[in-house]
Parts: sequence; C-alpha cells; structure tokens
Amino acid sequence: MSHPPAAPRLVGRDRELSRLLDELGRSITQGASGVVVVRGEAGVGKSSLLTSLADHAVSRYSETGLLVGYGQAMLNSLASDSFQAVRECLRSLTLSAERSGSRDLLNRVADSFRLHAPDWVESVPVVGHLLAAGIRTGRSIADNGNPAPEMDSRLDQLIRLVEDLLSRGPLLLVLDDLHWADTATIDLLITMTLKVEGPLLLVLAYRPDNLQTGDGAETHPLRRAVFRLRRYRADCLEVDLEPLSARETEQLIRQVGGSRLPAQSVSQIIRLSAGNPLFAESLVRLGEQAVAAHAGTPSQITAILDERLSFLRPSDQRLLEAAALIGYNFEVEYLAQLARADIDDVYERLDVLFTEHSLVRPAEPRGSFDRYTLHHPLLAEVLRQRASQNGPRWRRQHQKLLEALEAEHPWDDELQVRAVAIAVAAGNRAKAAAFAAAACRRQFTLGAVSKAKELAEVAVEQARGTARTLDTLELLAECLAAGGNHFDAAITCATAAEQLRSHSPDTEREAKLQLLWARNLRMTNSWAECRALIDQLAASSSGPSETLAQALMLHAEIALCGPVQDVERCIQLCDVVAEMSMDPELQSRAYGHRGLAHLAGYDPVAAEQWLNKAIEVAREKEHPYAEYEAVHWLSKKAMACLELDRAWRLLEELARNSKASGVASESPWHLRDSSRVLGLQGRVPEAAQTFSHYYDSGYTHAGGRATTTLACQLHELEQLYGRRAGDAMLNGLTTACDREMVDPERRERLTQHLRALASRPPTWQPVPFAVRWLEAPQAEAEAADAIFRFDVADLPRLRSRLRAEG
Repeated sequence: MSHPPAAPRLVGRDRELSRLLDELGRSITQGASGVVVVRGEAGVGKSSLLTSLADHAVSRYSETGLLVGYGQAMLNSLASDSFQAVRECLRSLTLSAERSGSRDLLNRVADSFRLHAPDWVESVPVVGHLLAAGIRTGRSIADNGNPAPEMDSRLDQLIRLVEDLLSRGPLLLVLDDLHWADTATIDLLITMTLKVEGPLLLVLAYRPDNLQTGDGAETHPLRRAVFRLRRYRADCLEVDLEPLSARETEQLIRQVGGSRLPAQSVSQIIRLSAGNPLFAESLVRLGEQAVAAHAGTPSQITAILDERLSFLRPSDQRLLEAAALIGYNFEVEYLAQLARADIDDVYERLDVLFTEHSLVRPAEPRGSFDRYTLHHPLLAEVLRQRASQNGPRWRRQHQKLLEALEAEHPWDDELQVRAVAIAVAAGNRAKAAAFAAAACRRQFTLGAVSKAKELAEVAVEQARGTARTLDTLELLAECLAAGGNHFDAAITCATAAEQLRSHSPDTEREAKLQLLWARNLRMTNSWAECRALIDQLAASSSGPSETLAQALMLHAEIALCGPVQDVERCIQLCDVVAEMSMDPELQSRAYGHRGLAHLAGYDPVAAEQWLNKAIEVAREKEHPYAEYEAVHWLSKKAMACLELDRAWRLLEELARNSKASGVASESPWHLRDSSRVLGLQGRVPEAAQTFSHYYDSGYTHAGGRATTTLACQLHELEQLYGRRAGDAMLNGLTTACDREMVDPERRERLTQHLRALASRPPTWQPVPFAVRWLEAPQAEAEAADAIFRFDVADLPRLRSRLRAEG
C-alpha cells in the first residue's frame, strides 16, 4: 500500500487512532457507510495517524476481507490534477488485494474495474496488466466503433465500482492532504459519502490553515464540502489533531534518536516545537549544537527543514532539489536523467538519504518506474523554493524533464496535466499551450469543469499572440459558461470573435462561436446585443438547421423574458423550434418555454400541458439535464399557482435527480426555490436555513440577484400572510446567518442586508428597495424580480384569478 512518510512509531495519538478504528468497526458490523474528517496543522501527525490506521485496520479486520486504499493529493504549479488523490487511492486498494495473497480476490477486484469502471483502469497498472488482453477504456471502445451503451461518467463508474466491491466485503478509503485537491475531486468524494451505502469508511484529511484559493476571492471548495457533510451526514465524525503534550513530545524525541541529547536540549526542543512532531523530529536530527542556536526564539518549521538540508553534502542537496522538481513522489529514472548520474549511483544515494537522514522513503512504483517519496510535503515545498532561486537552472531542469516525459507517450490523465506544469516552468510556450488545451478538453469531458477552466486559462496565456489564440479563447469561453460565469464567458467570446475576423472565413466555426456568445449574453440579460447576434445568425442561415433552431430558441426566450414581453411570439417560435430540431434538449426547452409562455399569459391549464410535454420528451430521450430543467419549470408553475405541496414534491424530485445523475448538484436556484416554498408553507426556520445556504453558495458575480430575491421573498410573505411573517423570516435568517454560513464575507454582507430590511417602511417594493438599500445593480435587481415572478407580469393577478375560479 502506498503510504505517506511517517514517524517510526505513532506517538501521542492512541486516543484518535482508537476512535478511528472504532468507527471502522461500527461500519463493518452494521454494514453502514461512515465518514471521518481529520484536521491538523502541517507536521502535526495527520499522515502518521492515517498510516497507523491503515496498518492496524488490515491486521484487526483481516478476517472480514477488508480492503484498504490510501491516496494523497499532491501540489505542483497547477495544484493537483483532477482525481489524482482518487487514482492513488485506487492503486493502493488494488495493491492491498494483491498483497492479500488471494489470487481470487485480486481477480475479483480486476473484474469490478472491467465491468464498472473501465475509464479508471489506466490509473491502476496492476489491473491494467491483468486485463490487458481484453480491457477497453471508454475512449477506446468509442475509437474501435464497438456497439456499446453510452459510457457512464467517471463519477458514476467510481460509485458503481465501490458498490460492487462492497458487495464482497468492507472498504476503508483514506484521502490525505485534500487542501491541495481540485474541486472535481472534492465533489466526487462528497457525492460518494452521500450516495454509497454499505460497509465503507471514508476518511478525509486536510490542513485547515491551507484552505485558501489562488486569488482569495472564493471560499475553498473543501470548506463548503465539509459543511455539506455536517448538513447531510449527522453521523460525520470530525477529529481535530491537537499538538502533542510535553510528555508525548519528549517520548517522540527519545524515539527518533534524542536519547543522546542532554536534558537541556530536550527541554529546548519541547519548547521550540510547540507539540509539532515534524518540527521536533527535525530539531533532533539537527543535533545539540544547532538546537542551542535556536534557543532564543522559535523558528518557522520551514526554516528548520532548510537548515536540516544544509547539513547534507552539496550533491545530495541538489539531488533532492531535482527530486522535488519532479514531484512529491518522484521516479528514480527521471531523477538520474536530471542529475546526469548513473542510475545505480542514484539508488545508492537515495538509500543513504532514507536510512541515515530519513528524508525520503520508497514508494509504490508507477508502472515500470521505481519511485521514492519525500519525507513530508513541507520538505518538498522547501526544496522547490531553494531550486527555483536559480532561474536558468530551474528552467533547464524542467526542459530535461519534459523531454523525458515526451518519450513516454501516450500519457494518461495524470501525466497530461503534469506535462502542462512542466512545460510552463520550462518556458516552452508552444508546448505548454498545446498540452494545456488538450488537457482542458479531457478534463472537461471528465466533468472537472474547474480544472478545465484553470487549464484553459493557462492555454490562453501561453498561446497569446500565436495562431493558437483563437482555439484557446473558445475553450475558455466554454469552460466559463459551464461554470456559470456568463459575464466573463461573454467577454471571452467577444475577444475570440475579434480573433476570428483575422482568420480565413469559417462559417460553421463563426456560427458556433456566435451561438455561445449569444447564450451568455442572454444569461446576463444583455438583450440588445443578444438579439443583434442571433438576427445575424438567422440572416446567414440558408435553411432549416440546428443552428437556426438554436437561434430561434434564443429569440423565443427574449420574447418571453426580455424587456418587452410578447407571449404569442414566444409560443409561435417554440413551435417552429420543436418542429425543426432533432436535439431532445432543444425540443424539451421549446416545449418548456411554450408552457412558461402560457403561464405568463394567465393560462395555467395550457402551461401544465406543455410543461409535462417537455418532461416527457426529456425522459423519452433519456436526457438527464433536459429532464432536470423541465421538472424545474413545472415546479415554477406550481409555485406560481401556490400548489405548495406539489411544488415541494417536485423540488424533492429535482434533488433525487441531481443525486442520481450528477446534474446541477446542490444548484443555487434549487436552494432558492426550496427556501421560497418552505416559507410559503410556514416552515420559517427551514426556509431561513435554506436561504442562507443559497446565499452562501450562489455565484459571486451575481450577488445583487441573491439580495433582491430575499427582498422579493419577504415582500411575498407579507402580501400573503402579513408583516409578522416577514419579520419571522428575518429573525430566522439572523440565526441561520450565524450558524449556517461558511463564507465570512458573505455572512457579513447578508447581516448588513438583514439590518437594512428590518427597517423597511410599511409600504415598499422589493426592486427599488434592493437598488437603494441593498446595493443591488438595477439590471440585476430587475432580472431577479422577473425570475421571482416566473416572467408573469402580475403574479397576484394570476393567483387572484385562480382563487376566484376555485
């Protein structure tokens, strides 16, 4: 099993280890899944604890057939690539089966991969070798043209793999250093904790002080993920690792060789290390003289690690710097090439660094490549910082590493992302742009939208001023749109359009870009610009086509949702689109918008008919996103007509669909609508709690819409149930704001808005109030109001007519 570097023996963590083993025993005995979150500062002993957990679990529960997997997120210049920690965990789990000595068990695991997770096989060499004669990944199935059902997403495949393995015995999956994991990995793990049932214990570990995003603008996705676990998994066990006591620190010091130190030096190490095992161990290895030099004020642990390296001979320091350049886990063959040394000499020096200095340790191989692991991620950071100070040498080493990687084609997903970071550091802009674009497309296909966007941004930067600029801009626009950032997506489309004008005419490409641009303009309510683009598209169309159908669909949406509503035109255009298009998603959208147009025309009976038609088409064509969208439209009709119980049932169906298909998982607008229905049902505390989740998880660039929605929701409650209902909602939100929200900046902003709403006058209108007192931009406030009204010009009038008709 691939384990992280650890202290020789676990010290001072017996209580935490016992809790984790008891939790595993409960999961095995009850056949129920469990999740544990382990937190602690760098060097406090998380990895040592998890290593001991894995070792003790294997020995204690061997008779149950327990399989154990350990994976660790890694850091490089692009952070860890998507699912990297999960791949490590699957490799480790498979090696656990191999080391059990049971050929039947190993074959059973290999069959599970073959049947349920073919796209993960390339990540697990042991399984790949077993199945080499017959395995086909999803891509190779498609390439060979074999008749096969549509491949499930990587998330679905992993869920099915785990469920199949659980049918034969319990699993312990440990994921470490998740503060470096990407959003896709975190979403996948949290979805697993919420969906998988059976004897599975999932242990997630991270540094709480490292939960910062690159630009500081957004809350780290792991913080939100842990909050979701608290909401939906009441049995989630959270373990915070505290510093060691003075007695425990002394025990560790004696264990790692400090028995030769005088009592005064031991006392100084106890004081300086402040209970941090890695700090204490590093001080011990520096020796008595170095400890005395630190007697004045405590040093940062990174400074101590740097000093520890200074006691090595220069050639060993350079060897470790080259190793860190390759990665936290590094291939010996690559290291020999970078060091320009005989590979046997490299093995010899690594053995010395392992046995005498405890700075590296052997790791599981990657295919045919032997690998070692650096002692601790902090050591890798220190080494990379030292090596990067010599810029020319740093670039040259990356160039040599890139050459070694290119000789290893074809790349798996892991190496594909790794090559991007190496090419950037090597200063090879052409290759960096090409690699980043290819990796972006692959990550987008895998559903890792945040990582795809990051790679697209790298591609744009590296391709700037070259022939690849247009390709990379189009990629970035698609990623931004998929991530819900329609403002930046529209700007990127405009930039790409300028680039396209300098190219030779390409009608099909231009139409595709204009449609993407128009869709993003429509989502930002830029009606005039959107209309101009789709008019241009329609005029250039030579006859019925999917492109024309999409352009007409946008016209229909503008007729319904734009500044001048024209219900009849929307209905006519929707009929044309449904007839012209063969795309089930577009057909469902046309029927759905026709239903919404009837609702806006105060005809809920016709609205019901066409909204159900939209759902039927989506289900008939087995299109999960179209179905999700169509059910959402029907829930809008139910809310508009105050069919509250039905609206709630539909929203629950949306939640089930989201979990089953992975679309729109914990969508902000699903939370928004749920809060509204709960409030109208009189379930005010739940409504307030849900709205706080919506405000906390909504898009940063659309904050004005969230605050206007709150004003509209309060105003609706007061119209229907009186001022006291609005006050009750405000009181509930004040409580939920303190207890439920993750992002401190959003919490403070919402608190300020609640104070402003508490002083609202007896007669007030939500849009003017939001613009004046809640700092909502006029356009965003009007857009939020239109969404809240379901584009019905006079929602109270519709409801009055329904009451009058019984």
